[in-house]
Amino acid sequence: MSKIFLAAGFVLLCLNKAGAQNEGPEKPLIAGAWVHIFDPNDTRSKEDTTWYTNDHTFIRDRKGIWHAYGIIGHHPVRPWGGETKFFHITARSLTQPTWEDHDYALTAKEGAERVLWAPYVFYEKGLYHMFYNIGNLQQHAPDYASWGQLCMATSKDLYHWKRYALNPFFSDAGHARDSYVMQYKGSYYYYYTRTFNEIDHRSVVAVRMGPDLLHWSGPKVVHIQPYKVDWGGDAESPFVVRRGKLFYLFICRAMTAYNQTDIYWSADPENFPVENLVGSLPVHAAEIIYDKKEGWFISNTGWDKKGLYLAPLKWAPE
Repeated sequence: MSKIFLAAGFVLLCLNKAGAQNEGPEKPLIAGAWVHIFDPNDTRSKEDTTWYTNDHTFIRDRKGIWHAYGIIGHHPVRPWGGETKFFHITARSLTQPTWEDHDYALTAKEGAERVLWAPYVFYEKGLYHMFYNIGNLQQHAPDYASWGQLCMATSKDLYHWKRYALNPFFSDAGHARDSYVMQYKGSYYYYYTRTFNEIDHRSVVAVRMGPDLLHWSGPKVVHIQPYKVDWGGDAESPFVVRRGKLFYLFICRAMTAYNQTDIYWSADPENFPVENLVGSLPVHAAEIIYDKKEGWFISNTGWDKKGLYLAPLKWAPE
């Protein structure tokens, strides 16, 4: 039985039932209307009406309730000063039109965490693990390819989170951020966005591997985009989907096209050649979600939108 771990954590399915038996690459397509599941201005209008969301994550709990967490801020956009909390919303179904807004899941810890960026939640052995980025406390960190710090918090109920005592796991050049974690053949893969190195500012996706969720190897670059910027901004929001024998890397091309996500296929989860482009979708910071009953979905958000959207997704033979 082939297995896949999706939806920002533990969604286990049999690919025979999901219909992913094609040997060649498939092309993901948006298959329905967008639903505006969360507008942060609905519950924060007394403060102002310019709230937005950005990089986020979805996970279903053991009772079948869906949870989403992510960046929240308001205009004027100040990533390094105004993105210091994670929103938390829930729903009983991915098709629910309006999700319930809860208290912030985490707030940046003064003197230790400068920002809270791009969470990803992975479930294992009765515990939910949230991977996220806290930036860099150095004064001029936003102005060069400074090192981003990748951290973790855990929860038993998805409402109360405890930071890992040995944070950060690791730091890396180019504002390293946008975590995604996958398990495959007994190993864990930690994908994230960064620059090629401190001097070469091409936008890349890197991966670190480990035997568990606490110990990680050195970095390996798995995908390169030629655009150069201090924060790896043309290979943002990496998300990897396994279908059959192939893997699909979704990345947001935020610097060259803010609302464009490109998809690359590979038989090797450690190498996604730029030549293996299988398609593009008009979305920013996309997450791919699978529900055994409701099917595949894709999300959309960003500075230019008031909140978070979901639409159905399908896979078509290339």
